Amino acid sequence: MCGHCGRALTIRYTGNGGIYPTYLCNWLRREGLTTKDCMSFRCDLLDAAVSEQALKALQPAELELALAALRELESRDQTIMRQWQMRLERAEYEVALAERRYQEVDPSNRLVAGTLERRWNDALVHLEDLKKQAAEFQRQEARIVTPEQKAKVLALARDFPRLWHSPSTHDKDRKRMLRLLIKDITVEKLAEPRQLSVHIRWLGGALTDLSVPLPPKAADRLRYPSATVERVRELAHNLLDAQIADQLNREGHVSSTGKPYTRSIIRWIRWRHQIPAPALQTPEELTVQQVAKYFGVSEGVVYHWIEKGMIKARRFNNGTPYWITLSAADEKKLRDWVQNSDRIHTGS
Repeated sequence: MCGHCGRALTIRYTGNGGIYPTYLCNWLRREGLTTKDCMSFRCDLLDAAVSEQALKALQPAELELALAALRELESRDQTIMRQWQMRLERAEYEVALAERRYQEVDPSNRLVAGTLERRWNDALVHLEDLKKQAAEFQRQEARIVTPEQKAKVLALARDFPRLWHSPSTHDKDRKRMLRLLIKDITVEKLAEPRQLSVHIRWLGGALTDLSVPLPPKAADRLRYPSATVERVRELAHNLLDAQIADQLNREGHVSSTGKPYTRSIIRWIRWRHQIPAPALQTPEELTVQQVAKYFGVSEGVVYHWIEKGMIKARRFNNGTPYWITLSAADEKKLRDWVQNSDRIHTGS
């Protein structure tokens, strides 16, 4: 039942070909009382939790405890029945005494005879009332379990899990078994934390409350937790993307899709959370922009020098900047080249 409106949940089959059953409560929306459904969630989440509770309730230890409690109640009922028997015996004695007194009275003494007759009738009425009350108590409250019945109950506890998980047992048969155990189930869908609050009311009167976590939304499944982002931020001070991925894989972490980390994943995390690339440049190294400004040329000219091997440059991998080392000889050679070349255009 829906914990919001109290109506019974219905089943809707979704997915390609309608192969995914979903519990749904849309009564208020159908009646025009609201614009959205009360709740909707996958059937397998709740079904698995309820099945686990049913199997747990029918474990041998649980049934032994229940039978022990039943024996205690049986002993208590027997004590109360003995009290009822004593009250009946007392009432029967009062009837017999009233009858004997009436039989012994002188009939000519009508006043005394009438009084004793009324007392006799009152005792008879009281005895009949006590008999009815005792029979009603015995019918409603008396709990008597024979040894054979107890043995069958314990045997059921051992056979029930095998029967429940058997491939030959159909879902409709499992539902019939649950109806012998459970009176109703009330479900509330909570947004924070994202879970189902389930209240099971058993036929014996006991109550069981449990929480069933719901799977994260599609966007949340791809969203990395803050601990992972901070770990990437920490490693990015000294490691490249590929090295960060290797380190996270060695630590046993997996990506949001359950696969090992790769350089592209780390690069996306850095872009998404504005984590700068590692600053591994040595003090004597220059960037392309610095070299271009130093010689008064465009950055394209510097990239041409790097491609032709005219200056020494290094980078860790594609996508990372070049770091250039200039010797005094390289600096003189390039400056003369710039001054004497007609094809090199200085930058503005």
